[in-house]
Amino acid sequence: MYAYNWAYDFDPVFPVHVFKFLVEGNRDKMHWHEYFEIGLCIDGKGKFIYINKEYPVEEGDVFCTNNFENHVAITEEGQYSEYIFLIFQPSLIADPNGRQVYLEYLMPFQYNPLEFQNKINKGQHASKELHSLIWKAYDIYTKRDKFYKLELDICLRQILLEISEHYFLATDERFSNQNIMNKKIQMAVQYMNTHFGDKLTIKKMAEYLGTSPSYFRHLFKNNTQISFKTYITRLRMSQAKKLLLATSKNVDEIIAEVGYSNCNQFYKTFKNFMSMTPAEYRKQYRNISESSSDMDSTSQNE
Repeated sequence: MYAYNWAYDFDPVFPVHVFKFLVEGNRDKMHWHEYFEIGLCIDGKGKFIYINKEYPVEEGDVFCTNNFENHVAITEEGQYSEYIFLIFQPSLIADPNGRQVYLEYLMPFQYNPLEFQNKINKGQHASKELHSLIWKAYDIYTKRDKFYKLELDICLRQILLEISEHYFLATDERFSNQNIMNKKIQMAVQYMNTHFGDKLTIKKMAEYLGTSPSYFRHLFKNNTQISFKTYITRLRMSQAKKLLLATSKNVDEIIAEVGYSNCNQFYKTFKNFMSMTPAEYRKQYRNISESSSDMDSTSQNE
């Protein structure tokens, strides 16, 4: 299993948690989850890695993640970053068959993961507003006064309104049904997030979803804008980048862990995606010397 479903127990009546979380090096695995997540970096620095995106993180940055995109927060070895995470089930805000006005609170999370910009940079108007609102939500949740559920519900809706306005202004267009990924493809993405290191084929995925291979191929491309093969490759590359940045594993170990049996194929694919070798990528971020043993091992392989 190469990524997993990071599950939390939720109160079925009030499914929300707000908590501080410390990220240290490579401690946490690539994962996805069945709830929505809003994260505010409150200290330190690091990176947030998604399937085809990687974002530098510093205090004040805000991240929005939906209920199926593969991701992880990391730091360099010996460093840390700290977040306040607000996680909630969509049912807290809106029933799928409920009023449209309630559903609109959740529209920013109905995104295509290959196109969506998860990060709201510190210094932007939305991040400044969200900073105070997320801290307010944390205080409400921690103190749990008599009417904390009402207060937190109102605060969360303010947060979602701020996020919606940010993405509406950024794209200059309203979210529509065209932005929502097909449910079967969401299922496929969740399965692929967990098994990308295995040998996955279109035929196997079609059988898993109960469709024909040709229909699955068309549906996947139509929803993600890339081919099935490219999507799997991006999953493997995101895991490789995470391991290069947050561990001291040599490249041979990383190649095996992300599901490649052919070293040359891995190097060629990595360079096509990143326009640099794994050694250059690790050195650029971690600023380690060419003479380190890991770089020597990598150079020999290249």
